[in-house]
Amino acid sequence: MTGELMGEEQRRSVMDQVADLARYGQKFEKAIDTVMAGGVKECRFLPSGRRVLSVVGNLGDEFIVPEKPYCSCGNFFFRVLRGREEVCYHLLSYRIATKTGRVDIIEFQDDEYGDYLSAIVSDVFEVLAKSN
Repeated sequence: MTGELMGEEQRRSVMDQVADLARYGQKFEKAIDTVMAGGVKECRFLPSGRRVLSVVGNLGDEFIVPEKPYCSCGNFFFRVLRGREEVCYHLLSYRIATKTGRVDIIEFQDDEYGDYLSAIVSDVFEVLAKSN
């Protein structure tokens, strides 16, 4: 079986596992693409167990807190919080990745947490500069 066929078969398998979320239409398709590309990340810091969740977005990583729910993307701020939409595709991607076991887990040591946060802040400013 060629790689392309295997990829399509895996995509269909993932879609079947989360068929209940297909009601989100194009947002669902975009979330599936993000999950299949390995765009849902959980950075774990050890031994504390601290974690930072992110989803690769159009302009860079968006940071999420699914339990709240919260996402750092503009769509969440302008549409979800105002009640125009139920969810952004980043949070939907996380839901799909969690249900299908496709969250990419990256482990760090606790002493790397400060450097990690500094890199995040730097990335955020870079994204803001590009969007203006």
